[in-house]
Amino acid sequence: MRSLALKRPCIGRSAAAARGRVARAVRIQAVHATSPSSSPQRPLDVVVVGAGIGGLVTASALLEAGARVRVYEARSLEQALDGPGGIQVQANGEKVMRLLASPWPTPTAPSSAACSPPSSLSDALYAVGGPVMSGGFRSDRGDYLYYAAVDSTGLKDVRSNGLGISRRSLQNILHAALPAGTVHFGRPLRRFQAPPAGQAGAVKLEFEDGAVESCDVLIGVDGIRSKIRAQVRQEAAAAAAATAGDAATAAAAAAAAAPEKLRYSGTVCWRGRLPMSRVGGGAEWLAKQVNGDTWAEYWGAGIRFGFFNVGSEVARDTFAPGGLRLEGEPQIAWYAFDNRPEDWAPEPGADEVARLADMFKDFAAPVPQIIAALEPSAVSYGRIYDQLPRAAPWASGRVTLLGDAAHAMLPTLGQGGCMAIEDSLELVNELMAAAAAVGGGEGEGGVQTDAAAAAALEAALRRYEASRAPRTGRVAEQSSQVAELAMADKPFTVWLRNTIYRLTPKWAGDKQFEYLFQDYVPAWKEGVRQGRQFGAASSSAPAAQKVGAA
Repeated sequence: MRSLALKRPCIGRSAAAARGRVARAVRIQAVHATSPSSSPQRPLDVVVVGAGIGGLVTASALLEAGARVRVYEARSLEQALDGPGGIQVQANGEKVMRLLASPWPTPTAPSSAACSPPSSLSDALYAVGGPVMSGGFRSDRGDYLYYAAVDSTGLKDVRSNGLGISRRSLQNILHAALPAGTVHFGRPLRRFQAPPAGQAGAVKLEFEDGAVESCDVLIGVDGIRSKIRAQVRQEAAAAAAATAGDAATAAAAAAAAAPEKLRYSGTVCWRGRLPMSRVGGGAEWLAKQVNGDTWAEYWGAGIRFGFFNVGSEVARDTFAPGGLRLEGEPQIAWYAFDNRPEDWAPEPGADEVARLADMFKDFAAPVPQIIAALEPSAVSYGRIYDQLPRAAPWASGRVTLLGDAAHAMLPTLGQGGCMAIEDSLELVNELMAAAAAVGGGEGEGGVQTDAAAAAALEAALRRYEASRAPRTGRVAEQSSQVAELAMADKPFTVWLRNTIYRLTPKWAGDKQFEYLFQDYVPAWKEGVRQGRQFGAASSSAPAAQKVGAA
């Protein structure tokens, strides 16, 4: 076990400007800068419900933009900062992570801390995870159906392709980037009450323990079974029913108020993590089986199996620099899908490793060898659901949704988490630019007493939703299309799928992902970012961050 620190020499800004990533990091160091004419303003008070990937990234972005942030999570700390398998933070998500600061990894020498720029969340991820290099979709015999080279995304920098990382490590890194006390675990939300659209007042939240909190803006990042989305739908339906002019409209409104039914994909997924050294003849043997690829997915008839490198683990350690330390050995995250009816459940006491071994016994190496190395206690499984893509608006008033709460999609393209990461920056840009324009609202009550400021924030939330709905809808639709092909289960459809993939020119296969990786260029809006400091010299009090600072 060891903690990790980056060795950075003290360099001037002129030298750093010549080095792309370091130059970006140096700009983070302009912390809490205010123009001479600016006056102290009440910081925007934001509550985020949900401490998953999207919720934690949103909190980091809000802090960098000067907001006061509280995150409430229904699960315990141990449950929320864990998770089976891994996730790929692909090129589009990695671009956002470069723009957000992290207290870890830290400079090695205390004397260098004052002149070294803070790390970015991208630095932290790459200190742990495994870079995404080449890989591809393969048949069950192991031959390529689609091959993605390192430069298939059109991004020549190997690092910018993204990386794989365990869910536990990612959650720990994102949580460590927030001041102590920002995230409140074990606090399930019961309901919220928001002022009518266009009106001042506080958004109030009632929790299952009876506590009541208030805020200026509420962001629902509480997953595919979002309580906030459910209440938004019910209230919208009730309002429509109240103004309905005929029976048909009233009936439609009543139907919309019914509990939302998720869309079952028809598949069950098993997943977990495994040290590379335990697979077959070890890490080198595993690499040879896949020609040095860092990810692979094998498609059979109604079943598929995949894996990707996720590096080692990072664990919470209050005594380590930056609050984190590396541990363990390099791993893979693996996953398996099978077409099953929604009411399927394993037999009591069933051995899931034995089930997987039988399902994939005829697949090419290293699939059987990976399964043979699994421990039954380390295998998780669950049914896979998504939602029909929804058009904007996603909510009303000073309430909005983000990530799976707004646009849950199938994991076929590995873009669910990345879409939430994108959402985070785009939402904070719109919201905090509007807050700066209105100066946080007139008087000490801010937007809770200033209707014009409240309306400006509402408009910002609707702009965010309108800008994100087309892109997230496109990704969700493409994920469904690829899933349908990947899970084909009839001999003819399997043959047709494999033939189409083999005959499709590589440039055409790469072209379909250009909008995801090349066309998306995230950036902070001018004047929104204030920056952050970490360590003893920094203040963790959100109130010290002023909305509207340059």
